[in-house]
This record gives sequence, structure tokens and C-alpha cells, in this order.
Amino acid sequence: MKELVLFYSYSGNTKRAAEKFAQENNLDICEVADKKKKPNKFYAFVVGCFKSMKGSAVKIQPLTVKFEDYDIINIFAPIWASHIAPAMNGAIKLIPAGTKIKLFMVSAGGESAKDNISKRIEGLGLEIAGYENIIDTTGLKLKKNNKDKNI
Repeated sequence: MKELVLFYSYSGNTKRAAEKFAQENNLDICEVADKKKKPNKFYAFVVGCFKSMKGSAVKIQPLTVKFEDYDIINIFAPIWASHIAPAMNGAIKLIPAGTKIKLFMVSAGGESAKDNISKRIEGLGLEIAGYENIIDTTGLKLKKNNKDKNI
């Protein structure tokens, strides 16, 4: 099975987790980037959290992969106000219906709103093959094919 790691990171925590997971599992990786740079952290998080809670997306830079080439998409997304960051919402909406995804929700302070996120994802016709909250990106163990992976 061919797998992709797709990630968005504002502060670098999610990027670090995604890159380590991709490297340890020999997976392709693709970064999601905002089309428009945020003017400052305050704006990014206050406006971003509001958009996250609504499940809104923002415009993103063109992606360098074709989702159709992969059997599973491993999504590493930061959690803002318990929901997926808006840039990742933009990327997720581009994934073709019927695609299997695994969600890795990265947060420094709490868990994600799993039920709400799952409903939104499934509403797009995507199949959730795995879901994990990552609270601390240092020393975390992730499992792929029943093997522990330190992130």
C-alpha cells in the first residue's frame, strides 16, 4: 500500500511530528501552506480558531501531489480550539471521496473534538481508517503496522 503524509504546521510542532513519522515509515510527504501569510500570531490564532470551530477553509498554495496515487493519506493537523486548522480544512476538501485517511491531531494543550471532526470528514465521503490525538510531540509513540513510533 502506498501512503502519503499530508501536514500543515503554523508553529513547527506538527511539521516535526509529520516529518519524523514519514521518515521512520519511508512515506512520501507533502506540506500544506496558506496562500496568504498571516499578519501576526494573534490574528492567525484568533481568526483561525473561529474559522476552525466552523470547519471553514482558507485558500492554500497548490499541492505537489496527486491524491489518487495513494491508498492512504496520513493527515497531520494542528488543533485550534479543538478543531482542524483552516488551511488543512482546505486541503482535506481536495481529497477525492472514497479515500482512506488516518488523522493525527496535534495539540500542545488538549484533545480534538473527535466526533465533530469525524462527522465533517465523513461528510466529504472520506473513510477514516485511524484517529489519534497527539498532545505532546516529544517522545510520543505512534503505531503503524503495530510498531511503536516515537514522535
